[in-house]
Amino acid sequence: MKLPEEFKNQMEELLGEEADAFFSAMEEAPAVSIKLNRRKCVEPEITGYTDLSPVIWCRSGYYLPERPKFTLNPLLHAGVFYVQDASSMIYETIAEKVIPSAFDTGAPLRVLDLCAAPGGKTTSLINALPEGSTIVANEFIGSRANVLRENLIKWGYPNIFVTNSPTSAFTKLEEEFDIVAVDAPCSGEGMMRKEEVAVTQWNTGLQRQCADLQREILSDAIEALKPGGFLIYSTCTFNREENEENLRWLVEEKGLCAVDMDFPEEWGIAKGIDTPYPCLRFMPHKTKGEGLFAAVLRKEGDYPRAAGLSETAFVKTLKKHTRIIAEGIPQTVTKGRDEIPAGESVLATDYNPDSLPSVEVDEATALSYLRHEALRLDSEVGKGFVVIKYKGFPLGLVKNIGNRANNLYPSQWRIKFL
Repeated sequence: MKLPEEFKNQMEELLGEEADAFFSAMEEAPAVSIKLNRRKCVEPEITGYTDLSPVIWCRSGYYLPERPKFTLNPLLHAGVFYVQDASSMIYETIAEKVIPSAFDTGAPLRVLDLCAAPGGKTTSLINALPEGSTIVANEFIGSRANVLRENLIKWGYPNIFVTNSPTSAFTKLEEEFDIVAVDAPCSGEGMMRKEEVAVTQWNTGLQRQCADLQREILSDAIEALKPGGFLIYSTCTFNREENEENLRWLVEEKGLCAVDMDFPEEWGIAKGIDTPYPCLRFMPHKTKGEGLFAAVLRKEGDYPRAAGLSETAFVKTLKKHTRIIAEGIPQTVTKGRDEIPAGESVLATDYNPDSLPSVEVDEATALSYLRHEALRLDSEVGKGFVVIKYKGFPLGLVKNIGNRANNLYPSQWRIKFL
């Protein structure tokens, strides 16, 4: 990897005597890590991967010694785990820390993830949320929003809305969210050793452009945030303009208060550079993961304030001002004149396993099912809708008609290449 000379000069100025260690780390292979869906599984061994080691700052995260072909593991498609960079898993731990300290423990919350695709940080927030909480995950770019929808439906948390709207749309839901997350579009310096495009697209103009866009998005986020609520701001880049300078702007010009997470020093997470305000820097020469900047801020005002919109009014307002592409986990689908169970319905974490008969399949059959192929089930399996399970986890539905079972797995999700 050949880093841009101007980027190298910036990092040398930013890091000083640590720069050599940073550049050496950038030449190392990226770490491989997964996160468990805590509402579906707490034992990492069920994934079938061995020699796992824990991600020290996230109790749901584990490193793998090498990168397998994740697509070939049916449990990925069942939403049992998510492939995610370890640094980004800090979102779960941030939420775990601020929720009991600031809100009534166990009380449902409203959470907005403004720049959510492909869904890694949203699923981290879901892992930490009290039951009954509502999460709205938004993505402006249509193709990325569809990926977000798929990943969140597989994760199975029922109280979700996936939206495909500009962030300004959420200013219409003024002060309705307890937590707003902004993992902002950025210059991507922290992804340079994983994605070649992050190297080839880099320039100082992109940094300035991203910093301006980030402030626009953050302004929208603040309007949607309740008094006393929390803003989580993050980027996957290293420069101060998109990181510490935006943090300074949030505190000094927008009136938010930066919150010190006070995480253990042994986690290796660096502090901010040339700033009096607390923030987190995941640097590849200090932590096992890609580059990430994160800051937690609290909006001025007493919490809880007077009740906001009722749930019915909230949903009505959300539907009026945003484009919703998913509302909860689909339960039924129209086929001709009939309403039949949706294949996605069995992925929900609140799915009743006694509602339909099920059949356990081996790995080869599971992969055949995920390719959207027709199956032949054992003769003792009754006719009608049947849940296909792998290692006890639902993958989806078939309609067994005797000589074959018609595959009801969503065709747009099918595995196309093995």
